[in-house]
Amino acid sequence: MANGSGSRRNIAGGVPSNAVLLATLLLIARIDASSSLQILSTAQALLLGAPTVMSPPSSAIRASSATESAPAVQLSSASARVVNGVYEPRDPRNIPAGFARMCNKAGGFAPRPVWDDVTNGVTPWFESREGCYVYFNCNESHWYVDDSHGAGMYLAPPEGSLLLPPTNGWVSLRGRRAGAPRMSFV
Repeated sequence: MANGSGSRRNIAGGVPSNAVLLATLLLIARIDASSSLQILSTAQALLLGAPTVMSPPSSAIRASSATESAPAVQLSSASARVVNGVYEPRDPRNIPAGFARMCNKAGGFAPRPVWDDVTNGVTPWFESREGCYVYFNCNESHWYVDDSHGAGMYLAPPEGSLLLPPTNGWVSLRGRRAGAPRMSFV
């Protein structure tokens, strides 16, 4: 390397942070869907300090495989009662109707490029019968609960997995823990 130390350095001259490495891994995951699950496992290890489970990339892995094996989740005890209920996993390539509504309301943005920008195409999102949804925003590294109109209600950092929403740590968008939902897998 330029400084002769032999260690990997970023543009600013320091050792790359986990955030930089994570961003790189998520970019690669978007480019090569066949290895996305392995890349997300590595990214999870970087973020959470968890051991990485290595498995060979397979072209047979589809984005919907995470959706097919994901459990439903139940939100309860939220002060915004409309979000309480059971949420079924959805294919990450599909866009929630509320998300599309919010894009149109916020200035007529095309939903597809915005959805593709904030999600990784592998992590499933979850939808209630009422149209509320839970999704992972890769740009902000947080899970969100939005109402059926696409308005953000609650958020939480990942907890142990980037493929499933956390059961704890939810707060309102104003940072209040009081009235935040509890989540469980059903």
